[in-house]
Amino acid sequence: MYVQARAARTVYDSGENLLICGSGLQLPPEVAAKKGEIQFVYLDPPFMTGESFDRKRAYGEQGWKKGSPTLTVPGYVDKFADEETYLAFLQGMIENARVLLRQEGVFCLHLDWRMSSQARLLCDQIFGKEMFLNEIIWAYESGGRSKKFFPRKHDTILMYARSKKYRFDLTQVPIPRGENRKNHMARKIDEEGRSYSSILSGGKEYRYYDDDPVYPGDVWTDISILQQKDPERTGYPTQKPLKLLERLMKPVVQEGDWVADLCCGSGTTVAAAERIGCHFLGLDANPEAIAVAAARLKAEDLTILSETVVDGVETSATYDPETKRVKLGALNLEGEPYPAEARKEDLTESWELGWLEGEVFRGEKRYQRSFQYPALVDDVAVGGDRIPDLLMTDAAGRRRVYTWKE
Repeated sequence: MYVQARAARTVYDSGENLLICGSGLQLPPEVAAKKGEIQFVYLDPPFMTGESFDRKRAYGEQGWKKGSPTLTVPGYVDKFADEETYLAFLQGMIENARVLLRQEGVFCLHLDWRMSSQARLLCDQIFGKEMFLNEIIWAYESGGRSKKFFPRKHDTILMYARSKKYRFDLTQVPIPRGENRKNHMARKIDEEGRSYSSILSGGKEYRYYDDDPVYPGDVWTDISILQQKDPERTGYPTQKPLKLLERLMKPVVQEGDWVADLCCGSGTTVAAAERIGCHFLGLDANPEAIAVAAARLKAEDLTILSETVVDGVETSATYDPETKRVKLGALNLEGEPYPAEARKEDLTESWELGWLEGEVFRGEKRYQRSFQYPALVDDVAVGGDRIPDLLMTDAAGRRRVYTWKE
């Protein structure tokens, strides 16, 4: 039978990329070792809203297909004793970000109207005013609207360079000109059938073809927040879209560079870095955030430094020595946050085959639910005579390891 064990880290292949459960204020040794090596650091910390945020997540095959049923688990707490406490927290995070950056690197701090002005002063102090690059306005339409003032519908992203040697190539983020037409310009089609806008100035015609790219300024209205049924959504609160992180990252990084996020949450930054071909380092104090982020990544060249849960929860997974097959069983989950009406089989989000070596789980195969494959593979052939260990992640983002005992 399979019995619960413990793993302090999970390793896939070379394990070069890092997801770490830890504090961005007190950098773990694995992160501190990257001092002066990171090309891009992104920080999306709590905004000092005074709120506690929950994560709402669909579970089971029907949940992935239809968006229901769901369970609700705590996301993160955004409460500080006072503004002074918050600014001390923010200062420590910004200072650590600067320490990690290489000379060519760039830092982005993502906040909203509450503390962005104070944060600008902190960044000026830590990086130097001369290292300021941009105050990017990410404008969006969502939520309610106040009638006492103009609705606050934007976030602010402060961008600073580590030094004057910083790297930035705006041509890496073109936008089709057709999405940015100037209404005062005449609309025409040339002899080759290409649409363009034109304007006469000084007796000369200037043409702006729709199929020629333009490049974004510092006010971004073309990137939407994630809608409720967006396939990117993880249920993690205040999740940012991949398109936003890719636009921030692409002018700054090249393939093979290191990217870091000191409050990685649902893992948008590390997922974007993986798509671009960068190495990545994600850090978050919440182990369930690390599990959510891990589910968005390929199970390769990755180390997860986050202890698995040891709580005595049993699994009915089995191994048949005659057929050499492992059959997925349910986790015996009861109580909050697991709905009493849920089928136990539906509460498993993913399971992995691998080998437990001391407190290191070396993952080899991972099977997980997705919009494309909402049903879990539940019966797997195993080569050789060694019985694999299992790592199972439930719908609440809690990871547990099991090893076979006769």
